[in-house]
Amino acid sequence: MAEEIRQTEVLTDEEKQRLFGWGENIFGVVALKLSWRPKDLHFVLYSDGEPVSHVGVLKHVVSVNGEPATVGGVGGVVTVPEAQKKGFARQLMRHAAKLLEQEWKMDAGLLFCLPKLLAYYEALGWQEVETSVLIEQPSGTIVSPVPVMVLPLGEAGWSSGSIELRGLPW
Repeated sequence: MAEEIRQTEVLTDEEKQRLFGWGENIFGVVALKLSWRPKDLHFVLYSDGEPVSHVGVLKHVVSVNGEPATVGGVGGVVTVPEAQKKGFARQLMRHAAKLLEQEWKMDAGLLFCLPKLLAYYEALGWQEVETSVLIEQPSGTIVSPVPVMVLPLGEAGWSSGSIELRGLPW
């Protein structure tokens, strides 16, 4: 099984259809009616020439206890059903974390996830944010209705406390 990770700023229509078009509400958040920010960079794992898994990332400055912190946002984590449970998303998550820390020099990674996925991300070193996180929406600032997780990066570490996203979630 030949595997390759492709990095791109724009997904092809074929990649979008294959990775995200296989079901309705694949991320389980449609009922929340949230607006989401697009990712700046995409990692697509190809297996035997087919796109099977995706992780998107972006750069963002949040406020932690009133102080700015630069985070690498992670989102759009998905693996097509027939390729699940093979470690593809885990491989891409590690690849993304390496980019955030070593190339982008982010203070931390930040992601939004459903409660049922907390254990999955915890196994990859992510920690649930214990305080409420304020996010922007077209209607104004609200508390994130889904859990937020952080991956401390770099030597400075991550100071816990109140987080204001200062933008749309990803």
